[in-house]
Amino acid sequence: MTEFVDILLPELTDRYPGLQVQINIAGSGTLVNQIVEGADADVVLLAGANHMARLQAENAFLPPVPIARNSLTVVVSSNLAESVTTISDLRDAGLQGAVCVPGAPCGELAVAFARAVNLDLSNATREPNVKAVLSKVVRGEVDYGFVYRSDALMAANEVKAIEAEGLDSFTTSYSLALKNSDEVSVSFLEVVTQSKVSRVLEELGFLSR
Repeated sequence: MTEFVDILLPELTDRYPGLQVQINIAGSGTLVNQIVEGADADVVLLAGANHMARLQAENAFLPPVPIARNSLTVVVSSNLAESVTTISDLRDAGLQGAVCVPGAPCGELAVAFARAVNLDLSNATREPNVKAVLSKVVRGEVDYGFVYRSDALMAANEVKAIEAEGLDSFTTSYSLALKNSDEVSVSFLEVVTQSKVSRVLEELGFLSR
């Protein structure tokens, strides 16, 4: 959602000249942990229903609003684009993979899919979030990684997505919750949920909510 927020923030700052916005980018599980431990936030945007449910249970945030969905994708480094084209190719013992940590929705989806297709991820590196996974693949530090459809689209010139039957059924949801119903927070919610935003999300590779 990093690119999505970057696109929409200018509209909010146009409404409120001089508004200072601080953005904390991290995995959803990490963000919830930080808030539970006392970190302050006016607006929280999370992937995964479980993380939002925990936030709602432990903090006084307002009910969440669904924003979008995203599906799991496997990408391979550019130098393997011709030789690694199927999930079966990933079973090569010489290949190194990367996945998100189990506490992140992208990690949970990757483990579930790997179990369904009998893909061993025991030697895969565990990264804090999907951006870290994608960066490792782009830099060639690993051969493949499990990321989201939107990330694969963003890096289409640097990695290649593998098509696999059933992979797109492994999805996660994104939702937004406000701490308070103050004017600026409500305005941000209005910006995020306006009708034209669905086109922005689609262009970025997200699925409708």
